[in-house]
Amino acid sequence: MLSALADHACARFDRVMRHGLRRVLMQRNELDRLARAELERRLEAVAQYTDPAVLAEPDRLLAPPPAPPPLVPLAVRRLPDGRATHFTFASPYRPRDPHYAREYATYDRVDTVHLHAWQHDRPAPASILLAHGWCVGNRRLHEIEFSISTLYRDLGLDVYFYVQPFHSLRKPTAARFSGELFPSTDIVRTNEAFIQTVQDVRAAITAVLRHSPAPLGMMGSSLGGYTSALVASIDPRLSFVVPIMAPASFAHLLWDHGEGDPFRRQAEALGMTRERFHSAWALHSPLSYAPKVPWERRLVVTARGDALVTEAHADVLWHHWQRPRRFRFTGGHFLQLGRRDYIRELARFLADLRIIPGPG
Repeated sequence: MLSALADHACARFDRVMRHGLRRVLMQRNELDRLARAELERRLEAVAQYTDPAVLAEPDRLLAPPPAPPPLVPLAVRRLPDGRATHFTFASPYRPRDPHYAREYATYDRVDTVHLHAWQHDRPAPASILLAHGWCVGNRRLHEIEFSISTLYRDLGLDVYFYVQPFHSLRKPTAARFSGELFPSTDIVRTNEAFIQTVQDVRAAITAVLRHSPAPLGMMGSSLGGYTSALVASIDPRLSFVVPIMAPASFAHLLWDHGEGDPFRRQAEALGMTRERFHSAWALHSPLSYAPKVPWERRLVVTARGDALVTEAHADVLWHHWQRPRRFRFTGGHFLQLGRRDYIRELARFLADLRIIPGPG
């Protein structure tokens, strides 16, 4: 009873936050400035990302660099049995679209990848790479969200936290807030930024596995969960994946929550449909691929009161992945009251896989 009341209250809070986020997003709505002909030009440009040959072989655009990136330590602090290091490395990404290349050149900070690491002195049984949600990215915030001290100390994992492009330390000076420019209603920039994200993450995976050959998994929340599901769909090096509150299609999520708002009306007036919108972003949707991570090593986590990434949106990914292990926790998208419960489920999941020792 109390859990149901908490879910209901969290869902109401999510709806308020969802309305606020959409208002912020619409303040920089690229469709305001587009004529139908310009939209058609951009859709033609998007064809380079959605060519059937590319979707059949995504490494044509999403391949990792051939060598591990040189990691530069910015700050190091000792831990009782290891060290916490803030690494940076140069993003391997180069824009594919020539128009976007000129735009990308005006952004500072985006081409430097920030990777925070908590590494044990002795070899850890496994490593986990974390990815954050939209509009956030501050390390201290996500140390709390993901219970990084528990992952590191109690589960014994080496932990890595990746900062997404256009967020936090990678927010360009021209952006008003973390995540304003990605994801956005600009269909070319969003495709290009996901290409950058995947290439960055796969470069980080190469670096982590070079440091330790132990099993490496990925876990993320919201946008980070979507990113985790995408990488698990194309990179066979991941040993497990845990998308949390992850939509199966970002295009469907934005479209479905936009009923009656100016963005949706403008898009429809310009000839956009739900199907066309999803197709334009098919390159980065997990629905476009069969996952590379084996079925028993997939764990889908959802919040029962989530009014942003609803059960219906999360179900699509779960069914596409042949209904693997699933865990629901109390709370909503923003007020994750039961987040420690999914960390405990993660521990059981890894123990069942014999990646970490089970309870004595």
